[in-house]
Amino acid sequence: MSVHRLSGTDSLFLLGETPTWHQHVAGLTVLDPSERLGFGFETIFELVAARLPLIPKLTWKLKSVPLAIDRPIWVDDPAFDLHHHVHRLAVPAPGGPRETAAAIEPILSRQLDRDRPLWELWYLDGLVNGRVAMVMKMHHSMMDGGAGSVLATLLLDTEPDPPSPVTPSPSEPDAGPDTLRLLTLAATSFAATPLRSARYATRVARRGLELARHLAAGRPRPDLGAMLRAPKTSFNRSIGPRRAVAFSSVGLADMKEVAAHFDVKFNDVALALCAGALRRYLESTDELPARPLTAGVPVSLRAPGDASLDNQLSYLVVPLATDVADSGDRLRAIASQSSAAKSLHRTLREHPVGSIADTAPPFVLGAALRLAYESHVLAYVPGMMNTIVSNVPGPPMELYLGGARLTGIFSASVLLDQIGLNITLFTFGERVDFGLHVDPDLIGDPWMIAEGMWSELTALRRAAGLAEPTPIEDAFGLVSRPHPRPGRVTRPTGPTSTPLPA
Repeated sequence: MSVHRLSGTDSLFLLGETPTWHQHVAGLTVLDPSERLGFGFETIFELVAARLPLIPKLTWKLKSVPLAIDRPIWVDDPAFDLHHHVHRLAVPAPGGPRETAAAIEPILSRQLDRDRPLWELWYLDGLVNGRVAMVMKMHHSMMDGGAGSVLATLLLDTEPDPPSPVTPSPSEPDAGPDTLRLLTLAATSFAATPLRSARYATRVARRGLELARHLAAGRPRPDLGAMLRAPKTSFNRSIGPRRAVAFSSVGLADMKEVAAHFDVKFNDVALALCAGALRRYLESTDELPARPLTAGVPVSLRAPGDASLDNQLSYLVVPLATDVADSGDRLRAIASQSSAAKSLHRTLREHPVGSIADTAPPFVLGAALRLAYESHVLAYVPGMMNTIVSNVPGPPMELYLGGARLTGIFSASVLLDQIGLNITLFTFGERVDFGLHVDPDLIGDPWMIAEGMWSELTALRRAAGLAEPTPIEDAFGLVSRPHPRPGRVTRPTGPTSTPLPA
């Protein structure tokens, strides 16, 4: 009998979840079904049903270990019913980007039911220009961004009429070990806790020594002061349960041309667009700090060809040079800090310590996290990150779902306490889609930040002597480029008493 025990990293996303610290991720996929007669909710439902055998993890649910002395395991849900997971929602007229974003806010503001497999799919109709959309929502304990790309390859196609995929034969549901067997396995693991703790402490000490050697060796040195003490902004406060999204798109080739001109990496340009957009937003709220904002940048630890659906990531911390006024100088500063952070990360990666959740029993970590949540201790601890910026690369070609062409993919990743903004960019075909996930009680107008991506790309191309950004297809079939609104933004005053929509 197989035992699919959660990894330490996966289990941390469960242990760290509270009524306000949601630990699910989501993605809004906009589709143009104009060339697919009869496309609708039933099309999506039947496609998911047909491909479920390719993604058995979507039929797994959690089984906890008594007394939380070991990490939970995944088991087949014997009562799995696709109707509990695939739903339909109408977007109010006129069905543009803002109406769509408002319609999915209640979906993102609710936690997933842990008594069932931890995912939902929502089909959205009523969008402008005959477009439809799909929201895929999954608990972060199931997968990271790299695994999400693997999942996308199983649901999406690179042609409108692909051959039917070969699916494995259905197997008998595996309920996992019974309670006695689970306790036996957990007790064995628990007994090894002192040994694991000693090994963990040894690895931490060795990594600390290597870190000191790296910093003393004259290698590229990151700004440790900026990395260890990020300035506070209005979106770096305790988060509430509500969630909102905003999104925008730019051309992939335009960003690559900027990267080539300045001789920097594509990801440096992505960070520069976010930095410029955030600088404009903070200037509009009269709260631009003198010290630079910092971004946590997830780095995949996934080996080439690894198609497993789990979390394999770590983080770089990169100063965003928001204290630099000139766009070109800001990009150069980001590239320098990013290079130094990568050099440091390579040194640390050579001496991995593993996840603390692979060492300490869940009941210990759970108690510590609950204490941190209830005491609001993170509000008094200097933070390392103001925001998180993820770059998820997709395939360089058009994508289809049930024969309908994808016109945009906008991700919404988790918010952490004291970090009320998460930015994810997804590249596919000739476009780069920026998805912003925010606490609306901390960021009053996320659209200003989203639209600022285009403004910063324009500024960078002008600084490089390049032509204006190339108009690209809007996901909703509207204007070819965003037009940032002039004026100032009213800074949110903090959480409100607005109830969650039903």
